[in-house]
Amino acid sequence: MNSIGTETTFDAPIIVNPDDATVFAPDLARTYDPHREPWTLPAGKKLVVSLLLHAPAYLDDVPAGLLKPAAMQGGVGRETSEPRHGQVARLSQWDFGLTAGIWRLLDIAQAAGVPTAVALDSQGVRTMPGLAELVAQQADEIVVRGRAANVILGTGPDEEAERAYIAEATAAVQDATGRTATGWFGPERSQSARTTRLLREAGYGWFGEWPVDERPVELTGASAGLVAVPHPLETEDMFSLYTRGLPFAAYERLLDATVDTLIEDAAVVGGRHLGLSWFGWVLGQACFADVAESFLHRLAARPEVLLATPGTVADRVRSWT
Repeated sequence: MNSIGTETTFDAPIIVNPDDATVFAPDLARTYDPHREPWTLPAGKKLVVSLLLHAPAYLDDVPAGLLKPAAMQGGVGRETSEPRHGQVARLSQWDFGLTAGIWRLLDIAQAAGVPTAVALDSQGVRTMPGLAELVAQQADEIVVRGRAANVILGTGPDEEAERAYIAEATAAVQDATGRTATGWFGPERSQSARTTRLLREAGYGWFGEWPVDERPVELTGASAGLVAVPHPLETEDMFSLYTRGLPFAAYERLLDATVDTLIEDAAVVGGRHLGLSWFGWVLGQACFADVAESFLHRLAARPEVLLATPGTVADRVRSWT
């Protein structure tokens, strides 16, 4: 550490990865907030909030050779293994998100004046054409979330297989919706070490899987031109309510406390971003919907908050002017 006048600089990297670590973005800058230019938001705003709604489709029988998750949430009991053929309660709970949940959340967001991005996969748009058509009519942004809820990326497939996975999902969602997608959110936040490079090669401008920061982050090196738009796990409904088992009254308090703290922090370190990641089969249920409705109305009424889609956040990663 060196001192120059009143400023302090750090010559050593903040994070030193072990030699055998899998580093997804070795050229991603890690630094402290006081050592980077503040992210200035327009009109004195302190916090940008983007809302990403997930509409994943579950593939009951996954063909051999495709990579599946080792565990997934949802359904009765505390079992988190991947739902299997015949586990009707678990499988149909995911389907609820497509038949009712996603539409309830879209209506709630629209009534609150909150713009929405909706993430679709190729399994959903191919087997339910009406899903893509209606989402394209209502969503402000279309996002691609891979092939299916339980067909993921990872270290298994080789580079050509992963490139084909991205291309297939992208073409299916764009063809079905008639909209160009510039954002990606992989199922189960799955990636390999080369995914960001392949996403950039495929023309994507942002991705949302990394809860890596409180503002968008530009990637460099082979992934240059791609922006990480962080979506924290703690404010994601599926993670907090199912993985952590948080009571939904506590989840609502968590959301409000997060917004309060980020606004306070913005006065010190510059503009903040909160990417909300919600699933139709979770907050879209009637028993949880009042949490989404009351929170979004309070959020939209706060003068310090700017509401935007994640794609807009990525476009303004350097400046809002």
